Amino acid sequence: MALIKIDGHELEVENGTTILEAAKSLEKEIPHYCYHPGMTIVASCRMCLVKVEGMPKLTPACSTRIGEMPPQRKVDGKYDMVISTEEQTVKDAQESVLEFLLLNHPVDCPECDQAGECLLQDYSYKYGKDRSRFEFDKRVPPRKDLGPNMMLIGTRCILCSRCVRFTQEISGTNELMVRQRGYDSQIDLFPGQSLDNKMSMNTADVCPVGALVTKDFLFKPRNWRYENTRSVCPGCSVGCNINIESLEEDNKIYRIKPEENQAVNQWWMCDDGRLLYHTYAKLNRLEHPMIRKGDELARHPWRMTLKAAVSKLKSFNAGEVAVIGSGYATNEENYLLQKVAREGFGAKHVAINDNFPKADDIVYKQFTIKGEKLPNFQGASDMLNSKDTLSDILKAIDKGTVKALYWLGGCPEDTLSEAQLDTLKQLDYLVVQDIRESALSSIADVVLPGASAYEKDGTFTNYQGQVQRIRPAILPPKAAKTDLEILQEIVNLLDMPKVLSPLKVFGEIAGTVDGYAGMSYKALANTGIKKGEGATATETAG
Repeated sequence: MALIKIDGHELEVENGTTILEAAKSLEKEIPHYCYHPGMTIVASCRMCLVKVEGMPKLTPACSTRIGEMPPQRKVDGKYDMVISTEEQTVKDAQESVLEFLLLNHPVDCPECDQAGECLLQDYSYKYGKDRSRFEFDKRVPPRKDLGPNMMLIGTRCILCSRCVRFTQEISGTNELMVRQRGYDSQIDLFPGQSLDNKMSMNTADVCPVGALVTKDFLFKPRNWRYENTRSVCPGCSVGCNINIESLEEDNKIYRIKPEENQAVNQWWMCDDGRLLYHTYAKLNRLEHPMIRKGDELARHPWRMTLKAAVSKLKSFNAGEVAVIGSGYATNEENYLLQKVAREGFGAKHVAINDNFPKADDIVYKQFTIKGEKLPNFQGASDMLNSKDTLSDILKAIDKGTVKALYWLGGCPEDTLSEAQLDTLKQLDYLVVQDIRESALSSIADVVLPGASAYEKDGTFTNYQGQVQRIRPAILPPKAAKTDLEILQEIVNLLDMPKVLSPLKVFGEIAGTVDGYAGMSYKALANTGIKKGEGATATETAG
């Protein structure tokens, strides 16, 4: 361990730690543009220059590493390095760098989509001059359409090269480069290339200014207007941590960005996951509980609908009732569903719906997009505690042993074949709890409108066994409820012990389901816990 001093504060750090990272541990900001912890260090922007005692010139904090010095080289006979970020020479350097970066910048903040989250804005205010000395025509590189999701506004670019390094080191697709030299340098595509890989929108995240922008976020409300909700992407079984930006006034999602979680997605996510909220927004959502009257489904109050469903399901023999859980539902919902099935209805058949096409994994240099698109398949399997699948239930229906079915859905697309639907039509009674109108809901005897992953609280378990919180960013439409709320009302109608919240249900899961022992919402925090490590994580947190 090396003993250092930064602006008068003593600190011990591991050998090899950069000055920039050491300062972060003191919550001291050293401004920087080109540095990103997930990519190689190039020290090209010179914004992070600091004064190190004994060095003749200022040195970049992002690339200067700290190490233990021999006794004769220690500063004041004690410190391995003494650093200043506040000397006048450092401040002068910061002002000069910002003055240079703004030389050709259009200063178009009022119309820039990055306004409010732009490091050029922030650093100019904190470290820059209050006026410009340059009065001449600015260089105006052209705007470029880089691909299906990305645009480059070259006038704003500060040539930090983060985007280029991302395509080289993270996606490994190598579409971007720095073309020309010196005054003529600009970001460009390699000839014949298009920035069309499924990781392309991460380049907007790593861009510290408004040069790289996603077409999806063009001309939308300013970032400070949004409510920010940390959750988990429901796009596949990776379980990328995300920040959902929404407006309460219209109950809509406007943007999704990745959140750092080194155990799951590092700093990244795929474009499909970012844009998935559009798919959910376009669905013909189920908005009211309905009961079949003849050939039509008619809207009814919640209490009446649930009473009718519970009464009818109770009229069947225990072996004649089946329940299907969902990899789109939370752990809490699937756990309560199987509890209702086994303890409330005495169901012998509890299965998970695995009727989804299995795509190949898409593997990039440092990121994998899973072909398993059910975000909580692992968790649903754990909670339902059954090896049965949809095909087993369909076989039982064909044999006539299953006559009533409770179906928990949540998938944003139809996956059932005509043959499977024909089999389901043989049922005497079908209850469908889902988020959208579908061929399945059209043949149901009772329809219960549920909520998407963007609209409810609970946990998902990804393919690696990482248990993580999902949180509601928007409300379900009209009279729809979260799936857990629906199941809680059924629990009450069955006179089973009440469960009042997802937190309470998860507490029961932690006490009964293998691999979840010792877990709690508090211990899960933002990054989650791996199955089997709950007790250790709780001790560490305590």
